[in-house]
Amino acid sequence: MHNLALPCKATLRNGVPLYIIEGGTQDVVRIDMLMSGGYGVQKMPLQALFTNRMLREGTKDFSSAEIARRLDYYGAWIDMYSSQNCNHLTLYTLGRHVEPLLELVDSMLRHPLFPQKNLNTVRGSNKAFFKINSRKVDVVAQRHFEHTLWGEAHPLGHIVEEGDYDAITQESLMQYHAQVYGSNTLSLFLSGKINEKIMMAIERVMGTDTWGTDRRIQFITPQTAVPTYGCKKVHMDGALQSGVKIGFMAMDSDDADYLKFRFLTVLLGGYFGSRLMSNIREKNGYTYHIEAELDAYGKKNAFMISTETDNAYVEPLLKEVDYEISRLRNESVSSEELELVRNYTLGELCREYEGVMPKAEVFINAWLSGQPFDIVNDYLGIVRSVTAEELKSLAGKYLHSDCFSTVIVGA
Repeated sequence: MHNLALPCKATLRNGVPLYIIEGGTQDVVRIDMLMSGGYGVQKMPLQALFTNRMLREGTKDFSSAEIARRLDYYGAWIDMYSSQNCNHLTLYTLGRHVEPLLELVDSMLRHPLFPQKNLNTVRGSNKAFFKINSRKVDVVAQRHFEHTLWGEAHPLGHIVEEGDYDAITQESLMQYHAQVYGSNTLSLFLSGKINEKIMMAIERVMGTDTWGTDRRIQFITPQTAVPTYGCKKVHMDGALQSGVKIGFMAMDSDDADYLKFRFLTVLLGGYFGSRLMSNIREKNGYTYHIEAELDAYGKKNAFMISTETDNAYVEPLLKEVDYEISRLRNESVSSEELELVRNYTLGELCREYEGVMPKAEVFINAWLSGQPFDIVNDYLGIVRSVTAEELKSLAGKYLHSDCFSTVIVGA
């Protein structure tokens, strides 16, 4: 496959950067509004998440019902979530409806009211969802795994409790909004079929004046992780299966080994025919699914193997994981397997890059990792050229069980 054309950058009159990924034949546009900060700068658990979520619950210009009606009328929808570095608001709409919807979103970003009645409802529904998830072994294992990686003092290491939901107040959301939201912290990604009218609407609505915080929050560098190595077992009454997480804090995204290690992770557990799936699912029948992945936290990355298994199979499963990792350290990958994984990865990248909006997601993820957009094409080059000797060397350098954190949640 060919290298991807990189986003073009423009700067609006108020200094807001705008990254443009143009393509597609349909009158569809995606606009991503990214506020630097995320939960890396929050003062209390869940503060960033609830501030961002409550933006659609009413502003000085629109009630929550009016926001919902306008989105329905124009056939648009909004995704909202928070990450380590950013609060995300993504608008999907037809190009001809951009201007009235930008006015709506602009009011949500600038002038939210965080009405108490709506906060009570949102907090209650989120708390109920949290309680349901707290009975799922995989979810609980993920919480404890991040705690072992980062330590309790870090925002990423805190294990959320029910009381954290009760502590969220209207005042705490207003404080976070005043601290983080503003034209100084805003970056825009525009993707889809773009014309001059859309560009003029963005400039008029979101690029004319400065507003909000006078801070300039760049990428938040996480505090130093305080990992806990070894095995942590968490008992859950009545659990029929155990959730298992195995991994460690890996290299940053700008490390020279990062892209090759991404490929090694795919080979180990990133596709259906991977080594972990072939051994632990197909050969031994210990699980329905097992995978290895690199989870990004800004520019930092955690290597993680995830699965669920019958309580009785936990120990033999762990032995087989260790066996497959030992093989990577001690044996060179065959040319046949290397070409299989190479072709699989290139095929998946072709699928991932097929549409303009999936491409936007890829470039946004690169931007969130603090890397230049070129890293997307750099990975294509690594997939095409990485050798068996390089993969064996990487495994020997990084994949050592005594540096792993293992979390097991079950009966």
